[in-house]
Amino acid sequence: MAQNSNIDEKKLLLELSQGSELAFTNVYNQYKNNVYSTAFRITKSKILSEEAVQDIFLKIWQNRETLSEIDHFENYLYIISRNHLFNSIKKIAREATLASEINLKETGFIDTDTSIKDEQYNIILNQIVEQLPPQQQKVYKMAKLDGLSHQKIGESLGISTETVKKHMAQALKFIRLKISPYMNMFLTFLLFFKL
Repeated sequence: MAQNSNIDEKKLLLELSQGSELAFTNVYNQYKNNVYSTAFRITKSKILSEEAVQDIFLKIWQNRETLSEIDHFENYLYIISRNHLFNSIKKIAREATLASEINLKETGFIDTDTSIKDEQYNIILNQIVEQLPPQQQKVYKMAKLDGLSHQKIGESLGISTETVKKHMAQALKFIRLKISPYMNMFLTFLLFFKL
């Protein structure tokens, strides 16, 4: 019985590696809860865990051509999930440490400066969100601004939860790509005032 299961998984991974969206949906549905529970155990945050699931499965889709070579998908998924989560935690820790060091250095100036930078960041973020295709823009705003779940967004827009998740993953990828040059600029500015 285990051998049939292994053959089915190999077949599914082969189809996914050839670009089958149905195979991707099947893999997603089969493993999303495992990824979410691992992420939640590590982050203790529902939002971060949901984003981790989206990021990890987006990574799987982007690297789908190599999946047919994988013998133990569950092990592969665990490793990329663990690496993604640890990298996210390190990034959050670095940002928190940097922010606290800066605030300790010059509290009055930095507080004023931080609010200006936050405002500038929000302006840039809003401009990027406005560049999203209409449906992705709606999904992103409903999730991030209104705090709605993927299911509620799907019901409201009359689309499936899977479609909502795809729109959200594409929106987040686009936003990260567009905002990263600005993030480097903000970090450089912060480091300048730390010295």
